[in-house]
Amino acid sequence: MEDQITTEELGQIIRAARVLSTDFDEERIQSLSYAWQRLADSGFLDAVWGMTRLQQEQGISCSEALDANKALLKQKERLERELGNLKEKVIQEQTKYSEATQVYQQMAGKINTAKNELQAIQGDTKAAVANLSSFREKAEKDRKRIQRELEKCREKANVIMEDIAVAGQLKAEVEKSGFNMEIMLGLAAEFAPYKDARNRLAEALKNSQSLTKYLADLKQDSEEKKKAIDSEIDQLLNRKGAEESELKSLERTRHQLEINVSRLHSDVDEEQGLRRFYMRYSPLSDLLEYLVTWRQVYFLYCSNPMCAPFAGVTHFWTDRKVRKCPHCGLSMIKPDPEPFRLLNMPEGTEFKLKLG
Repeated sequence: MEDQITTEELGQIIRAARVLSTDFDEERIQSLSYAWQRLADSGFLDAVWGMTRLQQEQGISCSEALDANKALLKQKERLERELGNLKEKVIQEQTKYSEATQVYQQMAGKINTAKNELQAIQGDTKAAVANLSSFREKAEKDRKRIQRELEKCREKANVIMEDIAVAGQLKAEVEKSGFNMEIMLGLAAEFAPYKDARNRLAEALKNSQSLTKYLADLKQDSEEKKKAIDSEIDQLLNRKGAEESELKSLERTRHQLEINVSRLHSDVDEEQGLRRFYMRYSPLSDLLEYLVTWRQVYFLYCSNPMCAPFAGVTHFWTDRKVRKCPHCGLSMIKPDPEPFRLLNMPEGTEFKLKLG
């Protein structure tokens, strides 16, 4: 950049050349002038210096500059596309990383939960093992205690193992004969209370001719008695159901009668109230009929505390508006609030009496 010549310096050189050299003719002066004008254009000078630098630094001539520029532009577009793709890939990788982080956090939470559950299960297992050991010890103690109690019961009942074996053989023999121990025990229970149990049994066998027939008759008799008892129970249940239905019907009737009695009491109270109303207000019926003829009723009072002839507050009704008290003559007339309160109307409302 230090070797560059500015346009001003070039102009000075041309003027000096014209003075120093006689051979510096007009054509050269015009040529140098044209060159000086072109060099005065900063863009042209920059372009020339740019091409010179390109050739010096990159080894690219002026004719190859445009092709190199196009190649660089294409390379720039390709790099921009690749940059966009890389940005999308970066975003996708960031999304995958975020999802993987969330999955990792969830898995870590589940792992911690599983660890806690495993610890709880291990604790429960240890407790269960301890309980099982204590249960086994207790079961062994109970077994030994039951054996001791069984031995005591055997000693108390005067029963030995041989007796138990004989009882088992007896049961087997009875079952071979077509009976069972329940029948035999029931038969023994039937005849055992009697002192002459043998004679009674012999008489029963004589009447029935065999023990099997006697037992069959006894079973049939029991079934007939059971059927009779079941029939009586069914009759009692049916009677109970009918009585309950009748009771419910009577209850409904009683409830309806109570409602009717309550209504009658209400009607009687209402009738008595109407009778009292009639007895109290029937003498005033003519006055009410007269007030009905008024176009409007005004409830007024005089606020003069010394209003004559009552020497106090005077209340009166009238069918028209008045400005002065008819007793004291003062203009201290105001609407009487009490009638409006009883009629549930705003104070001063225009009122006309109407009868039903």
